[in-house]
Amino acid sequence: MPIIKSIHWEQDNPEELVYKFPFNNIALGSILTVNESQEAFFFKNGTLCDSFISGRHTLSSANLPVLQKFVNLASGGETTFMAEVWFISKLEKRNMFWGTGGLRIIDPYFQIPIKLSSRGQYGIRISDGGVFLKKLIGTIGFGDASLIEDQFRIDVVESVKVSIAKYMKENEVNINELGSEYRGLAKETAKNLQLAFDEYGVELLNFNIEDISFDENDKGYQTVMEGIAEQAKLSKLGVSYLQQKQLDIAQTAAGNEGAGNFMGIGVGNNLGEVVGNSIKQSGLTSPLTGSVPQLPSYYVAKGGQTTGPYSIDIIQNMIQQKEITATTYVYRIGGQAWILASEEPDISKILSLMMPPPPPPAL
Repeated sequence: MPIIKSIHWEQDNPEELVYKFPFNNIALGSILTVNESQEAFFFKNGTLCDSFISGRHTLSSANLPVLQKFVNLASGGETTFMAEVWFISKLEKRNMFWGTGGLRIIDPYFQIPIKLSSRGQYGIRISDGGVFLKKLIGTIGFGDASLIEDQFRIDVVESVKVSIAKYMKENEVNINELGSEYRGLAKETAKNLQLAFDEYGVELLNFNIEDISFDENDKGYQTVMEGIAEQAKLSKLGVSYLQQKQLDIAQTAAGNEGAGNFMGIGVGNNLGEVVGNSIKQSGLTSPLTGSVPQLPSYYVAKGGQTTGPYSIDIIQNMIQQKEITATTYVYRIGGQAWILASEEPDISKILSLMMPPPPPPAL
């Protein structure tokens, strides 16, 4: 076997990341040439012994202190030793494409799964060649950019999925607004993805998101878009989406409670509990929405009996049906006495909007 006197890697393919020198019979006094943006590593029996940065190095026992412990290098003479020499390219590799489709994330506001696709680019640079060789290359003997893309494809997809949901929640961004948030979202994704790359001695460069698209035929997407539209409409009125849903539930509960006739006002004490339980069962309670708005409800005296309680919208219907007039007695829940409907402020407003009686006959 020839004694190797010159060790180098003439890198002619920028896609290549590693190169294993084909001979392992190394002699002291050999010249190791490491080009710019390269690093050389000596291995003995699978153990990393020494490394060299760019430059021209004459191998000697002086500059191979760790390897000397393994092979008992002599201090003079033409001593040969067995070692594997690997070269690592530290050039930046950019314009690596990533893409994923069919991802499902949970919309953080409406808690509805949405199907999406996303794509973009990123770059890499080997930051720790020793770790990269030991953990990723192993005994393969070669490595290029496609190896990185294959190795980290799942990590990229998972990081994009988690980061989108987290970013939307923490920044209160809905799917309609994501198009203007690519830069912030890419930064969040890159931070999470770098943790996976660190394990292999790789630095992530310029991760970006070029597009996020949604399946418009997906029922989850359609439901969320309808919710966003309703939320935008309600925000004009100063009411949150959750508050409106709580109002709907409260009105339904009050209407159901008022379906029959009850004797005495004590029955109405259960109304708050009914409304509260209905809202809890709906899952719409939230510390961000504050307390549930209290809707006025009333008992109505009809034929000498107490009926109700009725919510204000039902009271309005009863006025329209002439079941309640200005001289009907009503009792507001939380009030102190029965009063005429015309004396109750909220009901009086409704009465004033109704069609007035016919004018008196002309004289």
